[in-house]
Amino acid sequence: MAADATKYGISQPLDDQPPHDGDEDSSAALVTVLKALGVYESQEGSRRRASLIDDVAAECQHWCREEWLLQGNDHDSSPRCELRTFGSVKLDVHTPDADIDLVLVAPRHCTRTAFFDRLAKRLENREDVGEGRVMPVRDAYTPVLKFRMNTTDVDLLFAPLDLEKLPEPLDIMDDSLMNGLDDVSVRSLNGARVAEYLLDLVPDQSVFRVALRAIKKWARCKGLYSNVLGLLGGINCAILVAFVCQKYPLKDPAVVVEKFFRVMEAWDWPNPIMLRQPSADDARAWNPRLNPRDRAHLAPIVTPAHPSMNSSYNIGAPQLRAIKEELTLGKSETRRIQKLAHSDSRTPKQLQRAWRRFFRPSDFFEAHRHYVQVDVSADSDDALRRWTAWCESRLRQFVVALDLETPARVHATPLENTNGARKTRSFFVGLVFRTDSSGVRFKVDLTPQVREFSARVNCWTLRTEGMDLCLRHTSRDDLPLEVRTVYDSSSEEEEVEQVDPESERPQPEDPPPAAAAAEERKPRQLSYADMLRRKGLPVKRVAT
Repeated sequence: MAADATKYGISQPLDDQPPHDGDEDSSAALVTVLKALGVYESQEGSRRRASLIDDVAAECQHWCREEWLLQGNDHDSSPRCELRTFGSVKLDVHTPDADIDLVLVAPRHCTRTAFFDRLAKRLENREDVGEGRVMPVRDAYTPVLKFRMNTTDVDLLFAPLDLEKLPEPLDIMDDSLMNGLDDVSVRSLNGARVAEYLLDLVPDQSVFRVALRAIKKWARCKGLYSNVLGLLGGINCAILVAFVCQKYPLKDPAVVVEKFFRVMEAWDWPNPIMLRQPSADDARAWNPRLNPRDRAHLAPIVTPAHPSMNSSYNIGAPQLRAIKEELTLGKSETRRIQKLAHSDSRTPKQLQRAWRRFFRPSDFFEAHRHYVQVDVSADSDDALRRWTAWCESRLRQFVVALDLETPARVHATPLENTNGARKTRSFFVGLVFRTDSSGVRFKVDLTPQVREFSARVNCWTLRTEGMDLCLRHTSRDDLPLEVRTVYDSSSEEEEVEQVDPESERPQPEDPPPAAAAAEERKPRQLSYADMLRRKGLPVKRVAT
């Protein structure tokens, strides 16, 4: 079995030994905690999602047939198109609230112009979508139709093949399908091809899925999950986890998670992460030796499908620094969990408690004294969704610009708020102001960066009345109460749920220094009286 494992990846595994005693128990505890955290979709939710995909596929088939007839062709010879899922849904690691990534593969008579015009209009005519709720993003790196069907967000890409009719069955892994395609179509089809390769390049898909769910949840908890902001997106996490699975082909999910942090924390960037040897005969493939633009990438995570691409091209210096910091803390936490799993005194409750602690929210809102608060507001949910998507796509560059003056870090989880008819989403950028040897803070003027970001965002051609942007400095003490409350209450809830006084035993070791430091930074739970005082409301004492 170990010999078979060597076929996965470019190099030999680092460890092809079977799991140790305790690894299975640790993995079971991990799955229990993940289910409690709501990362698994119910059967009913899966059925609704499958029905939604079928509805979109039916609309695409009708559109494909109409385009064929509009060109004067015979109805009986109408070719078909095909809808493919990719991303978390294809990998079967999606959460209940996850969006659906789709790519429409069509014959050459279907054009991109018709896709954004007539297919978008057809989708808008559906009652479960609605007029004005389909947003064509034509000028994106990968053009996409964004819409919401019922309560589910859908990203629909388009890849017309240079064929009169699609082969049946359609094998999207066939590299010959890429012949004659423009770069936009190649990028659009690449997501579905990458998903197929990922499932094919891991030794055990069930282990891969559990470990990937854990890493994605960890990234969300730490405010690192956002490809748009230059942090870790779904495809980045999937490739990284698949890489670790290749290096440890026979290990249980809990061990793969622990090895993930050990490998990635020590990784020497910008050396690339690759799952298979890329082809060298395509100028479009990621190749820093040939393409000067590729040499500037800080943390290349290369897709396995031909032509290979860097899925993390937008990671900047401040984002990479934040990822490294959390990887270091995660390494300490997971090593502690595995030592507990290998101890004779462990209990299921202890393992669950340890994994629950691993998923605590980041101390981002306690680690900084100063923040830039970016408020994105609009008059309706749909307008806010479109306006936020645009502003968020430019926020990554703003963080990099701030970091040139003073170290900055963005938190990927926005705060949502409603004030009457106004809907607001707030993003936060933590700042670290440098000081001299005597502790006096250097003066920093961030006005140019703020003005440039505001000008770049406000010039959006699709901006409508009511879409507003506000940037302001916020100190730690003046952060919105909702931000601090969410962090405090979730941390406290984790401890309360997992502690069983009758079965809890002392931990087998003291926490490592990194984990202990993180624990010291964790804020106290705010009392109800403290919350009232923060809001400036009177506190009444009731005599008992």
